[in-house]
Amino acid sequence: MQITLLLPDLIPAPEMRDAALNGLKLPALTTLLAHGDKTVTPSDGNLDGWLCRNFGVAKQQDWPLAPLTLMADGGEPGSAYWLRADPVHLRATRDKLMLADSGAFQINQLEAEACAAAFNAHFQADGMTLYPLRPDRWYLKLDHTPQLITQPVSAATGKHIDPYLPAGTDGLKWHRLYNEIQMLFFNLPINDAREARGEMTVNSIWLWGGGTLGRTATTSRFKLYANAADARALALAAACPNDALPGNADALTGSDDALVLLETLRGAAQYGDIIGWREGMQQLESDWFAPLLARLKSGRIKTLQLVVPGAAQTTHWQITRSALLKLWRRGGLAEQLE
Repeated sequence: MQITLLLPDLIPAPEMRDAALNGLKLPALTTLLAHGDKTVTPSDGNLDGWLCRNFGVAKQQDWPLAPLTLMADGGEPGSAYWLRADPVHLRATRDKLMLADSGAFQINQLEAEACAAAFNAHFQADGMTLYPLRPDRWYLKLDHTPQLITQPVSAATGKHIDPYLPAGTDGLKWHRLYNEIQMLFFNLPINDAREARGEMTVNSIWLWGGGTLGRTATTSRFKLYANAADARALALAAACPNDALPGNADALTGSDDALVLLETLRGAAQYGDIIGWREGMQQLESDWFAPLLARLKSGRIKTLQLVVPGAAQTTHWQITRSALLKLWRRGGLAEQLE
C-alpha cells in the first residue's frame, strides 16, 4: 500500500519562513523528510495543475476546472466555455485591492441569486450569464471563447490582486469588466444589509479555471480522500473512488493506494497567519505524520510520499521502510524545507 499526502503550503513563503519555523519541533515530519528521497520538478499551476495532470485533464488556456466542477454541482456544461466566477470581497489598501475569498465570509443562496440577477440584467447584451449553483461557487457561461489566462482564486486569496488579474489578448477588457462588476455590486441592497450587520460585502467575483468540457483519463490507481470540492469533482470525472477526508491517518482503512489532500495550512498561509500555520503543522504532526511514520516502521504501508505543489515548482519526498534504517541524512526541519 502506498499513501501520498498532498500538502499545499507545507513549505512556508519566504516572508513567513524564519518566524514560522523558529523553534518548531515536529519529530515525525523531521524523520520522514530526513530519510526521504527528495526531488524538485518545475510546476505550471500549483495545486490545481498538479491535480489536473494526475487526473488526466489537459490544460487549455487555463486548467479547466470550471466545467468539471459545474458538472459535479449538477450543471450541464455542454460545449460552452465556462469560467468559475466565485464571490469575493475586495478591500482597498491605499492604491491596491486585497482579496478575501468565500472562506472568510458566509453567503446564502438568496444573496447569491440576488447578485446573479443584477449581473445578468446588466450584462445581458454581452453574451454572459452568471449561474450561482451554490452560494460559494458561481459559474459564468460565455457565448464565445475569450483569449484569456486566469489565476485560481486560491492563488490570489489574501494578496493584492494586481499580479493575478487576467492576462492574454483580452486581459484588459476583463480588467475593465471587474471594475464594472464592483460598481454594480456596490449598490446592491444585499450588500447594504450585510454592511449593516457588520459582515463583509460581496463586492466582486473572481474569474478562473476557464475552459470547455474535455476528456479525463479514467483512473483507479488510488482512492482520493479530500474535502475540497474541486479535487473531488476531478475524481468524479475520472471515475476515481473518492471520499471525504477522515479525521486522521488512523481512520484510513483498506489496502488501496490512497491520495490524501490535506489543506490544513492553506488559510493561514494565504493570509500570512504565522501562529495559525504553526498550529496547523502541530495538528498535521499528531494526526498524520506520527501515525504514518509508525505504519511505515511496522511495514503496514510500503511507501509514503509527501508532495508540496507550488506555483513555480513541486517538491516531492518518497520514504520507504528501508530508508528509515539509513543514517540520518540532513539537518533539522528548516534545512529540509528549503
